[in-house]
Amino acid sequence: MPVCPGCKYEYKEGIRVCPDCKLELVDKLPEIPEKGEKTKWVPLHSQPGRIYSEMVKEVLEKKGIPCILEPGNISALAVKATSVTGDESTLWVPEKYLDEANEILNQMLDHI
Repeated sequence: MPVCPGCKYEYKEGIRVCPDCKLELVDKLPEIPEKGEKTKWVPLHSQPGRIYSEMVKEVLEKKGIPCILEPGNISALAVKATSVTGDESTLWVPEKYLDEANEILNQMLDHI
């Protein structure tokens, strides 16, 4: 049954996008560590903006890599320009996925 990686709501077969989160549905969510299992979270390098970070997060989750988006502060320059492109944010991934996540991120950067 398809499920939204954002809100975790399950949908009927045939539905492809969550109407609330606007995210593409996945066949299964990334595995959550067992209770008592310690996960060391490490940061990927900061992303230039919240929108870009959301795109990277979506790609990582589709590849089965759990991640957490930590929003940053909006720079004064971005506020003056009435844009949030200066909003720097950081994605955190479990350490065991760091190399794979960096490889995916580098592939995305190569296509910009």
